[in-house]
Amino acid sequence: MPIRSLAVPGLPFPLETAGAAAPVAPVVVGGEVRLTAAPGADLFLDPKGASDPRPDAERWTAPVEGDFQLQAHVAAGFATDFDSGVLLGWFDDDTWFKACAERDPSGMTRVVSVVTRDGASDDCDSWPIDSTGTYLRISRFGAAFALHASTDAQNWNMVRYFRLGRPASEPVRVGFVAQSPAGQGTWATFRDIRFSRSTLGAVRDGS
Repeated sequence: MPIRSLAVPGLPFPLETAGAAAPVAPVVVGGEVRLTAAPGADLFLDPKGASDPRPDAERWTAPVEGDFQLQAHVAAGFATDFDSGVLLGWFDDDTWFKACAERDPSGMTRVVSVVTRDGASDDCDSWPIDSTGTYLRISRFGAAFALHASTDAQNWNMVRYFRLGRPASEPVRVGFVAQSPAGQGTWATFRDIRFSRSTLGAVRDGS
């Protein structure tokens, strides 16, 4: 039987799985979660038109209401273009967002973000990062969201600031994904995981 619920150090709730099943079950050792991506595992709806079949990847998430901050150090086996570890926010199949530590087509590892509305994703490449990964964070305040990245989990740089047209009272599912859209599979690790019900103070500097 595949694991359907996952207890994660640093989270006050278990994560549940959905999407295309990965070939290997998650592994939790100490404070680190290791996920495996199947070949082709991806969450991206091309704005020029949805693919058939629809891209999919196993996602581990839990519903969260109200303001919160979720952060983790994210790394992956950056062997092939677009291999990535992901912090995910999910409303439904057509409405979601992600912050990624990802390899780009030049072989550079960088912060990448995607916001998907009405079944179409955008795609934004941000600054290069060390090949060992980076800290990523999702913050919600009211109906708005912010994505940040950091090298030390102390000083944060804003990646995205947006809303998705969903009311502040609606829960969003947040958690982790491993992706390998162009490859034969990879791994992603998530450590130093922290969850807080606190409200982000300043969007621009991430404090």
